[in-house]
Amino acid sequence: MGNPIERIPHIGIVAGTAEGAALCYRTLCLEAESVMGRRHAHPEVTLHSFSLHRYMDAIDQDNWEGVAVLMSQSSAKLTQVGADVIICPNNTLHKAFSLVESSVPWIHIAKPVLREVVAHRWRRVGILGTQTVMEGSIYSEPLHQSNIDLIVPEREARARIQHIIRHELIAGVRTVKSAMFVQEVIAEMALNGAEAVILACTELPLLMAGYPEAVSLLDSTRLLSRSALRYRVQEERHSEGKYLVDRRVVISAQERMV
Repeated sequence: MGNPIERIPHIGIVAGTAEGAALCYRTLCLEAESVMGRRHAHPEVTLHSFSLHRYMDAIDQDNWEGVAVLMSQSSAKLTQVGADVIICPNNTLHKAFSLVESSVPWIHIAKPVLREVVAHRWRRVGILGTQTVMEGSIYSEPLHQSNIDLIVPEREARARIQHIIRHELIAGVRTVKSAMFVQEVIAEMALNGAEAVILACTELPLLMAGYPEAVSLLDSTRLLSRSALRYRVQEERHSEGKYLVDRRVVISAQERMV
């Protein structure tokens, strides 16, 4: 007779930028102890990365099909080594999310962020990220569907934030001048009624670490990682002769968004 058990899955990370992938991996490892109930415990994690220039070239050419091909290839490699669920800590790449092909589920980065907004009953939030993220539908669409207003910085501010991300943060450069500018943008959003601001760029929380917060800041990468830690794979253990066999029977659809 079967004996159902649940386990934290083997998590696959589709990496974009090095800083973002590193923060995602660190979060999975450092915050897993409280979930797994054992010191130094964390799930099995596999990361796959293509050279970043391949993604950047496709993005600059507005070739989102090309972005999706790279993400799909990463997904296939992660599936081959046993990943049960896949996450991508890069917000911009999610513009190609609907085009990605995968035989295992992915958690969309906007879903745990939206869940956090809804849990706090916030009705108006700001967003910071690349221009693709701030001006596109990755977050605006799910937030709109939940009747939550989204505040976006003015055009000049969006362009400067884009420059900071592309030319500083991706390369691991974090300056006080850039942090102060982002802090000013957040403060302006707060004055315009934002109850929280989504840091929809993996590197922005690293830039803003240690600076005072005018409003609550939602770290998309850490929220995504925590969501993956809550994911469960259910298996059924049963005996066949003298052997104990593990057979996966269901993957929880609680976090599934594909």
